Amino acid sequence: MEKPVQLYQEQYPHLFQKLKVSGKALKNRIVAAPTHHGITTDHQDLLNERGVLVYGDRARGGAAVVTIGEGKIDALNSTAHEGHVDCYSEKALQSLHWYSTYVHAYGALASIEFNHSGQFASPRFNEGHLGPMGASACRMPNGILSREMTEEDMELVAENIAKACLLAKRGGLDMAMLHYGHGWLFGGFLSPMFNHRTDKYGGSLENRVRFPRMVLQRVRQAVGKDFLLELRLSGDEMTLNGLKIQDTVEIVKMLEEFVDMVHVSSGTRLEPLTRGYIGADHFTEPGHNAPLSEAIKKAGVKIPVGVVGNINSPAVAERILAQGQADYVVMARNFIADFDWAEKVRAGREEDIRPCIKCCRCGDLSLGKDATGESTCSVNPLFGHGAMRKNFPPATRRKKIVVIGGGVAGMQAALEASTRGHEVILYEKEWKLGGQLFYADYVWFKREMKAFREYLIRQVEKAPIAVKLGVEATPEQVYAEGADAVIVAVGAEPFIPPITGVNGKNVMTALEVFGHEDCLGDSVVIIGGGMVGCELSLHLSKHGKQVTILEMGEELAPEAIFTERVRTLDFMQRDPQICIETGLRCTAITEKGVEAADRAGNTKAFAAETVILASGMQSRAQVRDSFEGSAYDVIAVGDCKKVGTVFGAVSTGFDAALIL
Repeated sequence: MEKPVQLYQEQYPHLFQKLKVSGKALKNRIVAAPTHHGITTDHQDLLNERGVLVYGDRARGGAAVVTIGEGKIDALNSTAHEGHVDCYSEKALQSLHWYSTYVHAYGALASIEFNHSGQFASPRFNEGHLGPMGASACRMPNGILSREMTEEDMELVAENIAKACLLAKRGGLDMAMLHYGHGWLFGGFLSPMFNHRTDKYGGSLENRVRFPRMVLQRVRQAVGKDFLLELRLSGDEMTLNGLKIQDTVEIVKMLEEFVDMVHVSSGTRLEPLTRGYIGADHFTEPGHNAPLSEAIKKAGVKIPVGVVGNINSPAVAERILAQGQADYVVMARNFIADFDWAEKVRAGREEDIRPCIKCCRCGDLSLGKDATGESTCSVNPLFGHGAMRKNFPPATRRKKIVVIGGGVAGMQAALEASTRGHEVILYEKEWKLGGQLFYADYVWFKREMKAFREYLIRQVEKAPIAVKLGVEATPEQVYAEGADAVIVAVGAEPFIPPITGVNGKNVMTALEVFGHEDCLGDSVVIIGGGMVGCELSLHLSKHGKQVTILEMGEELAPEAIFTERVRTLDFMQRDPQICIETGLRCTAITEKGVEAADRAGNTKAFAAETVILASGMQSRAQVRDSFEGSAYDVIAVGDCKKVGTVFGAVSTGFDAALIL
């Protein structure tokens, strides 16, 4: 008789150890962090069916605690954006019971985050007559004046949060997480960057803690001892005048008698450059906040201490726990990219985990003035759309499907078609799968993208898909296969701008650079300041090149996701080997470099040994269209349908298979 597989116990014994917290038991050390999505509430701000699934699926996926993002404590002035979950009216109870029942079925604890937005509150989402308020009066970056809170304001906030926590308890929840970090209302009181008061609520650390402590006292009185309270704190605000870890250690000591757990983040909402620490991007090292939680544990704090922030693999989580840096780990996007993250680890299926690529799409694109109110994930087509996509009818019969192209879109299409029971043949003209994501092997901050490519390749290799490498499929060949459907995923090719000298020997496209960096010489000019050109400049700087990037527009990468853009530009601006030139149109390429002109016609020359075109991509339309008529259904996906991102490739590839 074979020995049962228990890889998770052998490899990750700390991660799957139970944790006792004030009389309750967590089945493991994994907490699903609160995340905010515009899709999880209805027009009354009640948790909707999709919201119950978005959060509850994290319990099904193995988390010990699942936390709803941003419960709303009142309709006055506590809200910063759409989609806060109503927790101040009796009508919220039914949906909270739906959620807690779902979570409890999987042996997890149900929690909810409560956060008063304070000075960041928006009149657009509140009744507005009280207006935004914070520790001290200030003019916010959006121009709105936030007033200084009075003691009457403090009493009202404390009362409302206590009522909201009690309502959550009545709704079947086991605990609540109070957000005391990132510069929101309570974090603003704690931080010297926000709190400039001269009364008993400002100045010394003891005074700055006074109001946040009073709120916790009021909440504990309302909910009793059998309802767990967790705090989130910024261990370090990562700014010159913000909180530092030594302050946070003392804050925890002052507050721990009222709470059962505390976990540590970093950064502040007021400083955009710290967004990469609040929600890690691809520049952020795995487990970057672990030294902060470790400092709190070493200070002799008696309650369990957790840590959140780019804990992107079970190995990182296990290391943090094994080294005593934290008692539990808090994860957000792991469960967005793969609902079953923890269960796959527990079952010894780590290689089947769909990795997050840290693009920040799930958070950044659901908020802000241009928001659509829709949250999506670049790598998981079922996130946010699962209820809809799962409603597609199963295939009526087994079909023969040919997929042309082994990039992201082609692999995703082939995988879903195979899952639906079809016979799938995948053609790829190169001798390896992965398409344009090969570049991730070379770029120092693209480890997550490389992991995603390797994940897709592994899944294709494990699936019953006939893969034909080194074969460039033709319409005649596909027709001869007798396929019921053809999914065309032939991708895109670089757009070559009509510039004098563009065909010179010293000119190459961005994709041609990778693996040939040593052939470029010491100085390069990149034509095109989109995200491709920006990231390429950082890559080449790492190789010791002196880089000049030319962009026709007035700013770089204006269409990029906000967090990714802010952090990329910061790295570029601080790099002495990168020169940024905007408002310039390249007029000619010579053997010596590039000539460019501004809108007034003034010209400027830039010396370079190599000129790199990063002026965009265009669909391989001619190749795509040549397959029309080669089968009953011919569906274009990915960049050959519309040039875009990983999100577009994954979603179009998935949907093409879904309708066959």
